[in-house]
This record gives sequence, C-alpha cells and structure tokens, in this order.
Amino acid sequence: MLVSAHPGQRLVSAAVLCLAFALAGCSTLGLGTTPKPDDIYDLAAPTTFDGVARRSPAQLLVPLPSANDALASELIAVRSDGGAISYMPGVSWSDELPPLVQTIMVRAFENSGRVKAVGKPGESLAIDDQVIVDIRAFELDVTGAPAAHVALGVKLLDERTGRVRASRVFDVSRPSASDRPKDAIAAIDQAVSAAVADVVTWTASTL
Repeated sequence: MLVSAHPGQRLVSAAVLCLAFALAGCSTLGLGTTPKPDDIYDLAAPTTFDGVARRSPAQLLVPLPSANDALASELIAVRSDGGAISYMPGVSWSDELPPLVQTIMVRAFENSGRVKAVGKPGESLAIDDQVIVDIRAFELDVTGAPAAHVALGVKLLDERTGRVRASRVFDVSRPSASDRPKDAIAAIDQAVSAAVADVVTWTASTL
C-alpha cells in the first residue's frame, strides 16, 4: 500500500540535498548521515498474471538481487539528463532496494500459484532452480516526460547442474502524472508489478 506524500515536495539533486542537510552531517557524496524521511513507501507484489496458467513442479530459490551502488539503498532514484542520478527528498523505500525486490519476487510467485514452492536462502527447500535477478533500472526518469523505469535482468539457474536454462531482460516503463513523489512512486509501483508478473509467467513457462 502506498503512503501519501506531501504535495509540495519536488525532486532535488543529491548536491542540493547535501547543502540543505550539511548541518545534519551529510557528506559531499550524499553517502553520510541522511535525515529521516517524512514518508516511507512499500511496493505490493502483483496478484494477476497474463498468459497460460501453467504450473511448474519446481521449487525455486530467489537469492538477494544485485544492483549498482546508486540503486542499492533505501533512496528513491531519479535519472535526469546525461545519466545523472539524484534522489527524491523526504521519502524512502521501506527497505533497501535489493531485499525489497527479493520480497516482491517471492510473494509474486506465491500469489501466482505457478510453482510448487519458492523461498529465500536459509529456508528449508529442496531447490530445483534459482531465479537470479540483476536490478538494472528502478527509478523515475525525467529526461523527458516523467516516467517510471524498471529493468530486471533474470537468469534461471539449474541448481543441480549449474547450467543457465534461460535468461531475459524485463524492461518496463510507465508514465508518471508528475515528478512529485506520490505520482512517481505510483508509476514505479505499476512498472515493477508489470515487470515481476512477466518474470513469473516466463519462469513458469520455461521450467
């Protein structure tokens, strides 16, 4: 469920944030002490899935996804001209992005009913395959009209042989009504839901 954001909030660059919060100990790289966010956002796993409802007998493991340093945090990324990355002020995800995406992925497989079982490392499952996820984009893109952009590189790894069964990149964009956090996060929620639903359908049909 999305929490409401303050309507006056706007996007600012990491450099501006650092100036604004210098007295709070923010480093010049934006990696030091950061102020507590006003609003924390969670993302829901999809519950509807397109395509044939094929069920696989496989038991799946979803390891912690990989992500570059700009994305692997609780901060909500914004991409602007020249590939610059900044962050939305006063808001954050409910967890660092890799474990948040991992949880969404596990819950999506459970919601779909298309595999026998799915879990995270440390859970007692006799694993058949791993769903390895690389978070390549997870942001609001403001290089043009504001749009959410989520890109997930996914590999299906046979646990017994170590062979990659298949790999694919799931790249989804959704328009955002504005660059304000409430609109931007709603668009990101739609984009990640569509991307993860496609991952689930593709995985079940590939195994």
